[in-house]
Formats: sequence, structure tokens, C-alpha cells
Amino acid sequence: MSVTYEQAREIVRAHFEPRWTHGTFCLDDRTIVETDDFFAFEVGARELLAGGDRSYEIVGSLPVVYKADGRLGSLPSAAVATDPGVRVWTNPNPVTFGPTG
Repeated sequence: MSVTYEQAREIVRAHFEPRWTHGTFCLDDRTIVETDDFFAFEVGARELLAGGDRSYEIVGSLPVVYKADGRLGSLPSAAVATDPGVRVWTNPNPVTFGPTG
């Protein structure tokens, strides 16, 4: 089973949104971050991601969804940022910050 970006985004949203307590849940999908093995996501408070309010900043790992099996995991943000296989591109169909977001 190969997981699409849209399926991976839903896996992350379904896991984090119901438990979110630090501001308003937001999954920023304006860019797609991926390697051959996983998709990485930026999840945080909308107050930070859309409004810039740094009091909502949380330091930690990035959620990742492995393409091969849809397994949810996490990796340190520095590991993702320095991975030579990471590709970052503009999402042509963002949901969170799309036309109504």
C-alpha cells in the first residue's frame, strides 16, 4: 500500500486534532515536504502558523507518515531539515490556507 499525500495529511489531522489543547489546531499544508520514504508535516497552533503569535510555539519533532504503510511517526525537525533526500515544493491544492483558510 502506497500512501498519497492527501491520505498522509488526513492520518496526521485525525491523530492530532481531537487531542489538541494549545490554541487552535492547524496543519499547515502550503508546502509539501517529502522524501522517498515519508511525508513530513508542520502541525501547530493556528495562532502561531497564521498569526505569528510566538507564545504558541512548541519545540519538538515533526510528525511524519511513512509512504509504504501509512505508519505515523516523528523525527527531529533538524534531521528532516538536513536530510539530503528532502524535497520541498508548493502544494498546488492547500486545504488549511487555501481560498477559504
